[in-house]
Amino acid sequence: MSIAPPQNGSLRDQAYHRLRRLLILQQIREGERLRESHWAAKLSVNRTALREAFARLEAEGFVTKGPKTGYFVPALTNQDISEILDVRLILEGGAIERIIAAGNNTPTHLKAMRIACDQLERLVKEEYMLGVAEADRRYHEALIDAAGNKRLMTLYQRAPLPIIHPEVISGHLWEVRVQKTLNEHRSILEAILNGSAEEAKAMLGTHLNERAIVPLHAG
Repeated sequence: MSIAPPQNGSLRDQAYHRLRRLLILQQIREGERLRESHWAAKLSVNRTALREAFARLEAEGFVTKGPKTGYFVPALTNQDISEILDVRLILEGGAIERIIAAGNNTPTHLKAMRIACDQLERLVKEEYMLGVAEADRRYHEALIDAAGNKRLMTLYQRAPLPIIHPEVISGHLWEVRVQKTLNEHRSILEAILNGSAEEAKAMLGTHLNERAIVPLHAG
């Protein structure tokens, strides 16, 4: 799939943001070597800009430098996954509490979460895996955004917190698993709309922690 560069920003920034998004969405397999020729062409940037993007991603922990040359996507250990989910639960659970405490648990304030659910439902039917991953991430970002705290949103976006996806064993099993994700998204949203912070947080915890007990990779 071709990835068009954004219109603004340096080539280095273009490469960084595109790669970071794919890594967050776990669309590049663990252990994969990030070959310069491939990614420079895919991202429409030169190798110098790409190397600068790799160095920035390495500093954030998204990629590691090989013992001899090149960069690789590191494998997540069980401890890594546990820590990622803990941080997400702290941030997203805090967002739920703030949304309800501020009286922002209205259809208008939470419209972006509803739209993300509708997008996910449509993309499941279309079997567009990268689109599904994007809609999944968009839902959780919309939850954070609805809290109305800019620093919380900045922290969430900057933190190296990849979405943990189950392995795609077959089209049918993938569809069943993503449909379950969609149902959980809608249930969490309804609990927030109803002002049930503890119920919504409990659902969120179950939703996130189920990711830690299934094989990884969405595509």
